[in-house]
Amino acid sequence: MGVVFLSYIGSFWMHYERWGYWFRRPDLLDAAKTIVKVDRLAMVETPVCKESKPCPFKVDTSVYLFEILDKHYYNDLYKRLPRYLQSVGRLPLSFDKDLKGVADLHSPMMQSPIIATPDEGYSNEYMRGIILIGETLSGEKRAFITASGTLLAEDYAPYYEAIFKLEADGQSVQYLEGQRFFYDTEIDETMLTYISFILLVVVFGCIPTTIVMTIYAFWSRRKSLT
Repeated sequence: MGVVFLSYIGSFWMHYERWGYWFRRPDLLDAAKTIVKVDRLAMVETPVCKESKPCPFKVDTSVYLFEILDKHYYNDLYKRLPRYLQSVGRLPLSFDKDLKGVADLHSPMMQSPIIATPDEGYSNEYMRGIILIGETLSGEKRAFITASGTLLAEDYAPYYEAIFKLEADGQSVQYLEGQRFFYDTEIDETMLTYISFILLVVVFGCIPTTIVMTIYAFWSRRKSLT
């Protein structure tokens, strides 16, 4: 039982180290829920730019809001914000087709502490997700970004949520807080945790037990022959 318990704890620890959460993905960032008025909601992505400097987000008009909410949509991470807005009655009828007048949010996003460092040969520049522009109860402007990034390693991608304060001029941006976790692009992370649990039980339970029993049987046989 001790081996099983330690393997259980070990598998959850490995899960946290790998994915950034213990077992259940964290809920939508609480700071996003302070936005009580929705001004703009748009699906965005980072374009492929030839310049060395980061490129601003561009609106992706090829995706419709009702598609994101469809149960068959391929990435559930994009549904987190729309589902919350829907639950509180603040979901617009559709995505905005542009973000004219909104400050560049890609640069402050890339400078925030939640951005993960990719392995060699991979990049963290590309992101795709949803931008919400709105106001708090006190009338302060906020920008909330929920976005997934490209692979940081093989089958290993980041998901980010960050909220920014927008000054009255609409162009000054201040990072307030955020969160991130990682996900496997090929298989459910929970399944990997179960697999690691079984492997730990085998490695630290079955194999040592087999070795001890083999040694015990050998010495018992040798003793009986003497």
